[in-house]
Amino acid sequence: MTIQIAPLAVLLIVVGYVVGLAVFKYTARAHGAAGRGDLVASIASGAAVATLLALLLTPGFGQAAAPASPATNPASVVSPR
Repeated sequence: MTIQIAPLAVLLIVVGYVVGLAVFKYTARAHGAAGRGDLVASIASGAAVATLLALLLTPGFGQAAAPASPATNPASVVSPR
């Protein structure tokens, strides 16, 4: 069975992974007991970046939803005499 992944999803996964890895390497440079790297911060930052990119790169983000058909009211068209 083959599962196809959209190119945008692959981009988000790769960027989230790279950001998480960069944060982990940055926190691993600390001296002392805290020099092991912060795994929670790296996962959280990678997930946050991937989520923000998904919101920004999704088509239609920030645009008002257009109605499917114009709403017409037959009662407003008829003028009273």
